[in-house]
Amino acid sequence: MENNSTYIQENAMTLSLELDWLSKLINHRLESHFSRDEIILNQIVAPELSAVESKYAKFLIECRLDEIERLIVVCCLATDYHSQVFDKFLIKNKGLDKRFTEFGGKIDEKNSRFLPTLETIFFIFFGKNFESRFKMQFIFDESHVFNKLNIIQFSNKNENDSLMSRTVTLSHEILQLITVGTKFKPDYSTNFPAKLLKTELDWKDLVLNPIIMDEVQNINTWLKYKGEINTNKELRKKINKGYKCLFYGPPGTGKTLTTSLIGKSNQKDVYRIDLSQVVSKYVGETEKNLAQIFNIAENKDWILFFDEAESLFSKRTSVGDSKDKFANQQTAYLLQRVEDYNGLIILATNLKPNIDMAFSRRIQSVINFSIPGLVERRVLWKNALNGISEISKENIEAFAKDYKISGGSIKNVIQYSWLLSKRKNIVISEKEIIQGIRRELIKDGKSLELE
Repeated sequence: MENNSTYIQENAMTLSLELDWLSKLINHRLESHFSRDEIILNQIVAPELSAVESKYAKFLIECRLDEIERLIVVCCLATDYHSQVFDKFLIKNKGLDKRFTEFGGKIDEKNSRFLPTLETIFFIFFGKNFESRFKMQFIFDESHVFNKLNIIQFSNKNENDSLMSRTVTLSHEILQLITVGTKFKPDYSTNFPAKLLKTELDWKDLVLNPIIMDEVQNINTWLKYKGEINTNKELRKKINKGYKCLFYGPPGTGKTLTTSLIGKSNQKDVYRIDLSQVVSKYVGETEKNLAQIFNIAENKDWILFFDEAESLFSKRTSVGDSKDKFANQQTAYLLQRVEDYNGLIILATNLKPNIDMAFSRRIQSVINFSIPGLVERRVLWKNALNGISEISKENIEAFAKDYKISGGSIKNVIQYSWLLSKRKNIVISEKEIIQGIRRELIKDGKSLELE
């Protein structure tokens, strides 16, 4: 809390300097406009922030924002935190009894305040210099830092609106960084249907076949040396900027836990995409929902985890009707976004054959999380019973040898057996374990016959 208080104080001091600069620019522009005497605003220099330690100042410097880009940022902040700085634009043209069109802006009737648009910001900075205004249209380009780093969000363009009549706001992540100084972790919402995936377990708790673990270590190695790839010109030509993996196999074999541990061990956030909120029956909605996720995740170095991915990454079909056509367009769009993502994407599915072959060519690791073998099952049973039961090594060996079930199923057996022992007020015995195994096998449509 103390660090946050320090960040907030430092950022507030920086914002005060920026707001003072904005106020001076507005005053001089309006004085110039009404006196018909063009004042050179270059004399009103933006605050020098190179020696300032705030997160706000560091953000401006690291993004290399020029003065007009910096002005757009401070106008966004002023709209939320100091909207009275724009009150002077509320004056009316007495001759026409209406607001001055050249000021741009929109009126927030509910809160009785003036909302600056891009037209307003360009008026403040450029006045009547239309050449400079024309040049500023590049801020809409995808390659511009505002879009590349998801700094600014533009309001939707209405039918009769011009590009310059759009309002601008800071993205939640940037707003959080330059106000309270903390790293952005989005909450689950319709705009970002994904949840942060965490685990209290460690690698020692994950029991995998050595062949599978070797493949997982390749992923960890890529994450460790990703920076070297990005900075080495020759490597960039030969190695993909992102890494895509496919985990497939029966439920409970460790796909989700492995993903969580990859993130935890590499200090990277893992977001599990809620596909029920992404996939839509309406044309274009699925692509729109995915675009929101990728746009927010881009350049955050997050790991994106698509569980039950077959619902998104299914095979394309021959076009028989309009539904097939749109389904294929959706798959093509996904291919492009997945390929362009510069971080780690993990797809998990129980149905590997249903994944489109075009995705397979773009996947660096395909890992089969099969039902654990005897050696792995022995370790899983030993770990699961450690500290909660006195069941003998011989019984543990028998469980591992006789029942080919996954780690997730073993966990379910232990939970059921523990609850059953509590109901009977006894310690867990072989009997309770067998009952738990029977229950799990019935769930999978199997019998208790030894395998």
